Amino acid sequence: MYHALVPRHEPYMARVHVEQQQFEAQMAWLAASGHRVIDLADLAEVLRRPPEAKCPVVLTFDDGYASLHQVARPVLARYGLPATLFLTTDPVGEASYASQPGFADSAPHGDRPLTWTELRELQAAGWRIEAHGCTHRPLATLGPVAQVAELQGSRGAIAHHLGQAPIFYAYPYGSYTRHTLQALGPAGYQAACSVHTGPATPASDPRRLPRLEITAALDLPAFQQLVATGYLSVAAQRKAWLRNWLFRSPLLKDVLAGLIGAE
Repeated sequence: MYHALVPRHEPYMARVHVEQQQFEAQMAWLAASGHRVIDLADLAEVLRRPPEAKCPVVLTFDDGYASLHQVARPVLARYGLPATLFLTTDPVGEASYASQPGFADSAPHGDRPLTWTELRELQAAGWRIEAHGCTHRPLATLGPVAQVAELQGSRGAIAHHLGQAPIFYAYPYGSYTRHTLQALGPAGYQAACSVHTGPATPASDPRRLPRLEITAALDLPAFQQLVATGYLSVAAQRKAWLRNWLFRSPLLKDVLAGLIGAE
């Protein structure tokens, strides 16, 4: 799970914005590593097969920064790697993120939202454009009607401008409730991605698939470990297991999240 790609990471930026040289080194290693990089749409079928010696990898990007068109697109094309962009639709075409709540303080200065023309170019280059809401608001803070509006609105905008309706959703901030999970199918989605860490397995709930968050602090050896195992440490693995066990029931997840302030 990537976000923006920046020339240099600055203290004001969110930690999820990765330096361009860091990203290029990661993709070069990934292309030579023996891990198959697959399209998100192939994940369900891959999980039904016997495990591979080196687990397949899906590359995803959230939000919709212009640096993905400028930097990520040529790097991935060089190595022949497919990718998915989970697009927040309301900012598309804006001159900057300055007026966008949730982005203004931590989005890289000088980066901006993609335009629909650039998104069509990414699509033509083989990128899958899927939905990440209209406004990037955390869905757990919204009522059921507003959640449906986010799900349907972003899907409709992408279908209108790009000619292909999304079938995957990624929750902004990893925030969702049991109402979100119930609304996914009727809104037209087959699966959704969370920010829960760890590898996807046949036991994963397709409505909240885990992803590996890539941050500016991640050096290449740590990236390699994360790809190979899904975790940066044994402690992180145990924490993820406990979290998944506690939140296995969507209803129980909502109750516990309300008590401990977690999603």
